[in-house]
Amino acid sequence: MGDCPGLLTQANFDDPSLFQRREAELSAWALPARELYTGRQHRYMMNGVNAVRHRFGISVCSVKIISAGYGLVDEEQRLAPYEATFQQRRPRWIQEQAKRLGIPAAVRKAVIGFDAVLFLLGKEYLISIHLPLFPGVNQRFIFFTSNVQLPFHPHSIIVPAGHTETRFGAGVMTLKGKMFERFASGLCSAPEKWSELASDNSSATMLALIEAGQGNP
Repeated sequence: MGDCPGLLTQANFDDPSLFQRREAELSAWALPARELYTGRQHRYMMNGVNAVRHRFGISVCSVKIISAGYGLVDEEQRLAPYEATFQQRRPRWIQEQAKRLGIPAAVRKAVIGFDAVLFLLGKEYLISIHLPLFPGVNQRFIFFTSNVQLPFHPHSIIVPAGHTETRFGAGVMTLKGKMFERFASGLCSAPEKWSELASDNSSATMLALIEAGQGNP
């Protein structure tokens, strides 16, 4: 297989006919989303996901990824390599693009039926889901974020993920993934804590599990 002939760009996504042609040209380089993304935050997160699945079973959790090009995608969905992002975009553009991609509706559908949903999203990606999200009865929406000024539902659980939390072993740009990796390690070591997490209206249990996983590889 030769070198990949470029990447899908925002202009490609904005032009349906051009997108179809370019995606077909790149089909040989398509990968499941879980493998396509190679940033450290994603790798940390998937380390945690794999640990939890190894400890509790494959079906214990589901991973969805917000893509500025493809919309909300499943971890197994094959994507052509692309270059499109919400980062450093204006909120109005993000909201309009997200609506066009069906992200807000897809997110609200995807969270149905889960006791807890964890969001590891930067500010622009939180804007794309059109907050607030309304949790169901006894459902926990847990956001790893330092952007507390966003319009979260009052029953949301906010886990601080800013400069103070870099003590968990990662810089701010990759911190959410590292915190999730540590959380997964803590939960695997103390599975009885899940019931506490599911009933805790604060971030205390989550932070305790992250602390507990701090010393684990």
